[in-house]
Amino acid sequence: MYYVIGKDSCQWCDKAKAKLDKPGNTPYVYKNLSLLSKTKREQWKDFIQNELNISTVPVIIKVVGGYNELLEELEDD
Repeated sequence: MYYVIGKDSCQWCDKAKAKLDKPGNTPYVYKNLSLLSKTKREQWKDFIQNELNISTVPVIIKVVGGYNELLEELEDD
């Protein structure tokens, strides 16, 4: 599963969603920053920039799950 963080009027966000929307692709959750209050949007931007060290959207995060899923993922490597 993927967690995608984007905003309105972002061609790259739209392209990422279109790619993930194709049949057979991994499911995803989309967080639209444009729908948030200014305060919440700024908190997300700070998190993205300061914690993830990413300066643009979309931000695409692969969600593994819990510890057991992490073990399974690492065993495949």
